[in-house]
Amino acid sequence: MFVRIVVGVIAVILLTGAGFAYHLTSSVAGERQAFDEVVRQWVQDRTTITEIESIDEYRGKESYAVVLGKNKAGTSVVAWLTDKTAAFDSMERAVPRKNVEEAVRKSFPNAEIRHIVPGLDAEKRFWEVTLKDQNGRFHYLHYDLFSGALITAYTLSPT
Repeated sequence: MFVRIVVGVIAVILLTGAGFAYHLTSSVAGERQAFDEVVRQWVQDRTTITEIESIDEYRGKESYAVVLGKNKAGTSVVAWLTDKTAAFDSMERAVPRKNVEEAVRKSFPNAEIRHIVPGLDAEKRFWEVTLKDQNGRFHYLHYDLFSGALITAYTLSPT
């Protein structure tokens, strides 16, 4: 009898945990889908982008939806969008993302690159790279979008 009660309690706990995990996952996925839909509407209403390659998010002093794509002329562009603002630039003159990734892998060979996204701070345009090193520290690196020069770097320790 005692074994059945323990097994029943464990089953209830596992089912509750699985339900919570499913709810959390579907909630996050739903929020991401809603974010993408809003950003696609902003792109349609306020930009000349006709082909979206990626939608991402940059969180700095201000948060932006970052859209990489092509405009009507077929030129690669980036747009930083909020509900009230829009900023654009051509990616034709930019250092390619793969070059930034290669430079980071050379400088931090054992680190895990978590995120690479074009960032915007006032009039500065840059690639923001987030990586985690083998000691669990997070590094945030900003490379000038057009020259590839390292602008800023800071590290956060896990403790």
